Amino acid sequence: MKFIQMMDQPVDPGGLVEWSPHTLGGFANWNSDPRPTSHNHELHLRGALEYRWRTQREGGRESWLGLAIEFDEPMSVPAIRTALTRWIDRHEVLRSHVIIKNTGMARLSTPPGSVALKMGRVRWYAEAGPLLDQLAGTFDRATAPLQWPAYLFATVARERTFTLLFAGDHSLLDGYSLILAQHELVELYRAARERREPELPPVGSYVDFSAEERRVADAADREHPAVVAWDNYLLATDRQMPRFATSGSAPGEGADAPPQPQSSVTMELLDDDAANRFTAVCSAAGGNLFAGILSALALAYREVGGGEEFRCITPRHTRSEGRWLGALGWFVAVSPLYLDTTGVVSFDQLIGRATAELRQARVAAGIPFLRVAGLLGYEGEPKFVVSFIDTRHAPNAAEADAGGARVLRSHSYSTDEVFIWVNRTPSGVRISARFPASGPAHGEVSRFLVTFGDIVRGIGDQSTFAPHNT
Repeated sequence: MKFIQMMDQPVDPGGLVEWSPHTLGGFANWNSDPRPTSHNHELHLRGALEYRWRTQREGGRESWLGLAIEFDEPMSVPAIRTALTRWIDRHEVLRSHVIIKNTGMARLSTPPGSVALKMGRVRWYAEAGPLLDQLAGTFDRATAPLQWPAYLFATVARERTFTLLFAGDHSLLDGYSLILAQHELVELYRAARERREPELPPVGSYVDFSAEERRVADAADREHPAVVAWDNYLLATDRQMPRFATSGSAPGEGADAPPQPQSSVTMELLDDDAANRFTAVCSAAGGNLFAGILSALALAYREVGGGEEFRCITPRHTRSEGRWLGALGWFVAVSPLYLDTTGVVSFDQLIGRATAELRQARVAAGIPFLRVAGLLGYEGEPKFVVSFIDTRHAPNAAEADAGGARVLRSHSYSTDEVFIWVNRTPSGVRISARFPASGPAHGEVSRFLVTFGDIVRGIGDQSTFAPHNT
């Protein structure tokens, strides 16, 4: 399943309709909700408020994630409306809103069945380019985290096919949520078309999770293992977050340049057979695929002049209970990674170091980083992030990976962030990245990604692994 920047893959032209959630009477009929918000959500909202004050701009701050699902059949308007309203009823986070007040955060919620959809016909598009521009601009405006709804649906219908699109602010969801959502939305639509009940398991509420996570995190102190782990890591880096910085790209270069969208790449790194061969090498050395990816990144970083020490931040999911597995929400904490390639003479040796580091670093994701930062008096933010996820066991994974659906991300204007996503899918290993659009870092990151791909493919080619034929 592709994880791709919105503007990097066209949507086939057709008739565009926007589906806007609303409630009768607005917030006047919503309920005051005592459940506190998550630290992630609070940090995101405060950042959005600061952005509004500083720029006098509204909008989503280009921090949304989304989904595009392809249907090989004519669109049924009643079925789409039913599917989308049922999905909103299914996930409470889409029926809840947090407001920043002088006294702190205040939550409002509305019950299932209270959210309706307004159908707004935009126009018929004969070309993909203008349609994509319209969709991207609309999603940017519709996903502002300080408003409700901070999400929007759209459909592009043709005579025999249609595309369902969704975009939501990051505070409402994470990438894994959308990997699961494509199956939910397809099943809800088919159930509505066939006039039957959808075959979906019950899910928990991210609002409930947020309250529980907040309670646990607020009870933590400086002695909490996650705080200690972060403190030790930051002490070793002069209290600096990891950055992508090689001999040709100093940290922060280009920060004074006029803002422009970051460069973006998405590609298949390995097909399924090559991915299995590379994984076999990792397994033989006592590690897993993520350890192998991390090791290859460290070697590539060294080769392009980044030095022997490879440091980055990695997301870790916080879906610790079964009820959270299928829930829509931002179930993510982060931990710092450090991999020293000094004296490494074999890939197997580095795999061992990476495996140990992944195990040790997990403790740092025990509580949200905002709480950690508050306890440590720290104000830095992640700048170099490497994410890994295996989507092969998600419902409908093979169909989605074959082109039936793709996860979308908005563009970013950062001049110093480097984000890399590596996904193991049914078809192989895909990589997606965003990085500065100009300056020395642009060329250095590009060279780094090419070198990384060469290393991974080269190691896999040395494997004797072969699939069993039956």
